[in-house]
Amino acid sequence: MKKKLPRFCAAAVTVLAIAFSFYLFFRPREVPAVRAIRGEISGGVEEDGYVQPIDDRNLYATQTARIVELPVEAGDAIVRGQTLVRMTNPDLDALLAETRAYWGQAEKSETAHDAAVGSLRLLLADARRNLERYRRLFKAGGLARTEVEEAQLKVERYEKELAKTQAELASASAFQKGLREQVKKLEKKAAELLLESPIDGYVLNLPVEKDQVVTTGDLLVGLAARDDMEIRSDILSDALGGVEIGQRVRITAPILGEGAIEGRIRKIYPLAEEKISPLGVAQRRVPVLVTLPVTKLLRPGYEVRVFVETSRREKALILPVESIRTEDGARTVFRIERGKILAVPVRTGITDRRMVEIVEGLEEGDVVVRDASLDLREGERVRVPEVP
Repeated sequence: MKKKLPRFCAAAVTVLAIAFSFYLFFRPREVPAVRAIRGEISGGVEEDGYVQPIDDRNLYATQTARIVELPVEAGDAIVRGQTLVRMTNPDLDALLAETRAYWGQAEKSETAHDAAVGSLRLLLADARRNLERYRRLFKAGGLARTEVEEAQLKVERYEKELAKTQAELASASAFQKGLREQVKKLEKKAAELLLESPIDGYVLNLPVEKDQVVTTGDLLVGLAARDDMEIRSDILSDALGGVEIGQRVRITAPILGEGAIEGRIRKIYPLAEEKISPLGVAQRRVPVLVTLPVTKLLRPGYEVRVFVETSRREKALILPVESIRTEDGARTVFRIERGKILAVPVRTGITDRRMVEIVEGLEEGDVVVRDASLDLREGERVRVPEVP
C-alpha cells in the first residue's frame, strides 16, 4: 500500500499538468473590441500644409546706402511707424545740399526779376500817360513834334525792356521750379534712408547687418501683420475634384495636441504647379489657401495637417479604420458573436482617416475586433473585455 501511494501522486500530477496545458492552449484569447455606432463622419482630402502670414511685406533698398542703425531684431513685435532700418548716403547728402543752394539762388533771381518787371510796368504806364498828354499838347500847338517823338521812343524802350525782363522772369521761374522739384525728389530719396514699418506686426526676416552697404533691390526686412495668418496646402490636382471655396477644413498639428482647429477654403489657385515628392516623383499640385483662426500656438512656417471636408454623414454607422481588414480589394471585419470570431464582409463609404463609414454588413451595436490585423481564425473563441 505504501508503494502505490507515490505512484498515484505522480499520475495525478501528470494529469493536472496535461489539463493545465490544454487549458492554456485552448483558453479564449482576450481581444479588444468596439461597437458599431451611429455618428457624424466627414470624407475628404488630407494633405500637409504650412502657416504663412496673409499680409506679409518685404521691404527693399531703393538706393545704394550704408546701414548705420538696426533697432529691431528678427521676431520682434513692431507697430506702424516704428523705425526698422536707418541708412546713410553721403553722395545723396552732398547733392541735396548743393541743389538746395542753387534753389536758394534761383529764388533770389526770380524775386529780383519779378521786382524789375513791376518797376518797368510802372515806368511804362507813366511813359504812356506822358505820351498821351504830349500828343494833346502837340495838337493844340503848345508842343513841338520832336518832344512827342522822344516820348514815343521812351514808351517803346520801356516796352522792350519789360518784354525782355518778363522773359528773364519766366526763365528764372522755370529754373526755380525745376530746382524745387529736384529738391523734393532728393528729399524723398533721403527720407527712404529711414525705413519705418507700414503695419502693426512682427519682424519675420532681417537679412542685413549694421555697417553693411546695400544696393538697389536688396532685401532689408520682411514683415508680417499681427495675428493675420493662413495656411497654404499644395493638393494633388487629381484629388481636387470635390474641393471648393468655403468648405470646412480640420487643421491638426503636434503642437496642438489632440485638439484641432477649424478653417475654411479661402482661395484655390487656377494653375497647377509641378512639385517633386519626397520620393522624387514629379506631381501636379494646386495651391489652396485656408483661413486660420487666431491662435498663439501656430506661427509662420509651422507645418500642419489639413483635412478638407468634401462630404459628410450625420448618422452614419462607423467603426475605427483599424477594424477593417483589406485583402485584394475586399473588406472584412471580425464580428464577435457568442464569444466566437465571425469574419463578415462589409462595404465601406467615406472615411476621415480615423473612422470609416460602414454601408453594408453590420448593424448598429455589433461588436467587432478593434484591430483587424490580429491573426484570428473563423470560429476562434475569444474573450472580450468591457466594450465601450
